[in-house]
Amino acid sequence: MLTGKFSIDTLPGSGKPENTNNIIDVSQVSKKYKKLPAISNLSLQIKSGEIFGLIGPDGAGKSTLIHIISGILKPDKGNVSVVGKNVLKNPEGIKNFIGFLPQGLGLALAQELSVEENINYFAQINQVDPKKREEKKTLLLKKTQLETFRDRPAKNLSGGMQQKLALCCTLIHEPKLILLDEPTTGVDPISRRDLWLLLNDMVETSGVTVLLTTSYLDEAARCHRVALMHKGEILEMGEPGDLVSKLKSVKGETAGILDLFLSHISNAKDNIINEKALSEFFQKKEISPQNTSQTIIKAENLEKKFKNFTAVNKISFEIKQGEIFGFLGPNGAGKTTTIKMLCGLLTPTSGICTIAEFNLNKDVSNIKKSIGYMSQRFSLYGNLTVSENIELYGSIYEVDRKEVLKRRKLILQITDLEGKENSITNDLPLGIKQRLALGCAIIHKPTCVFLDEPTSGVDPLARKKFWETIILLSRQMGVTILVSTHHLDEAEYCDKIILINQGNIVATGNAEKLRKRVQEDMGTLMKISTDNQAISFNALKDNFQYCFEYGSHVHVYIKERENDIKKIKDVLAEKSVILRGIHEQSIPFDNVFTFFCENTKERA
Repeated sequence: MLTGKFSIDTLPGSGKPENTNNIIDVSQVSKKYKKLPAISNLSLQIKSGEIFGLIGPDGAGKSTLIHIISGILKPDKGNVSVVGKNVLKNPEGIKNFIGFLPQGLGLALAQELSVEENINYFAQINQVDPKKREEKKTLLLKKTQLETFRDRPAKNLSGGMQQKLALCCTLIHEPKLILLDEPTTGVDPISRRDLWLLLNDMVETSGVTVLLTTSYLDEAARCHRVALMHKGEILEMGEPGDLVSKLKSVKGETAGILDLFLSHISNAKDNIINEKALSEFFQKKEISPQNTSQTIIKAENLEKKFKNFTAVNKISFEIKQGEIFGFLGPNGAGKTTTIKMLCGLLTPTSGICTIAEFNLNKDVSNIKKSIGYMSQRFSLYGNLTVSENIELYGSIYEVDRKEVLKRRKLILQITDLEGKENSITNDLPLGIKQRLALGCAIIHKPTCVFLDEPTSGVDPLARKKFWETIILLSRQMGVTILVSTHHLDEAEYCDKIILINQGNIVATGNAEKLRKRVQEDMGTLMKISTDNQAISFNALKDNFQYCFEYGSHVHVYIKERENDIKKIKDVLAEKSVILRGIHEQSIPFDNVFTFFCENTKERA
């Protein structure tokens, strides 16, 4: 009988068949913008037929490197070859072999053209034979599930659908190498999952090589190999599992890519939150969700319609004092609409909501004094200094002038902005801007704070520090936090989570509770390592309901552990595949998210 956490290691190595042919060779490349170094003496080789990820925060040099590889940018020094051709001497010579998807949703598309017209346009640019174009187009539309949207203008597609269409346009001339610059940024987790399934399918069926950049560190595990980048340098390079294993002896079995990244870029000062200033600002209350029953926010049958479209469909929930309440869902799910209703920025079509005992329909002015709001796109005035932004928000929230100056000093300490009081806000890095935006949102000492996608695009260290501040606000200051996010690892910080899709609540609970509910339905997740991932996946997917490619490995969900593990071994042996290891894994929260969001029926 098999019991406990299951793990088998047999032979070392990855599930990606060994391929010594390099399709990309970058040697000692450097690039500066004026005097600012973007890339410093960087070298890497990428094998044919692999998915290689450049992983790192904004400003790491990822986009610069991918532009140099594509021949768009010329480095200051170094050598680059793609498909055996010298990119620096003849950048035009590689263009028939590569497909390039630039950063930014829909930027590669002609927005007024339809889905089909966009694909035809790119086929014409790349001189694809019309007959071959039609065959390839039909296949791509089927694989991306865009067949029924042939006539829809690109501007009317969701962000995820636009990225799928852009990928179709990139692939129409059958390139050997695909360069994808931040393909999943701004895309909701379900669309991210679909894009990854598509990439894995392309590599398996067409043998194409994929080089992509991303700031989502959790996506590293989906790549065959990665390079962790920071400030123009490669910190670590290799298979994600091998890189993380270095840390596990020190950090424990829960160590991941984020821990590896932080081990390189953080120092003691980076980890210090000015708790003393925070305590003085809020007059420390020592309140946590475990010892209070006071309800701060209560929504009953809250609904919002825009003409005939229901954005939020009669949802109900309660948030206690000091709770961190996560609000998760795909793009267009109704998250921002709900937050705007709670802030008094949108009037509900129907339903009742109270915040700090004030009725949303009757006491909007008092509610606005009780809440702080950090919006998804606009929270700060970029042409003002740090101090001017703080003082402006103090004025907006009607805080006494003398009190504003006193609180400004504390906010500068809390947000680690002392010495930057006179800096123009637009000149600040995104992570520092977000801390400033949080400081402005709490200038009036609100009872609760609403954060709409607060860490989107923020580097891992800044995200970590931001969340440490949020946890202190919640645990020690008694501030209630409602946060929406696309970083699904941040769900682990929340005391309670609501998953919303198409305006409906589809699940509620903390991360562990939701994970257990998924395990009851799908089974226990096992990570399978073999000498040939493609054959393993194709064999196992025919025998197990839930089977997915995940980087160099295959993820399989099993219900009857002993029987199913024997079945896995038998299936692989029948295909003459060498089994290197079977390990039980915690279910990634993106799997939890997609499981519930693909079922719009209320499950809470």
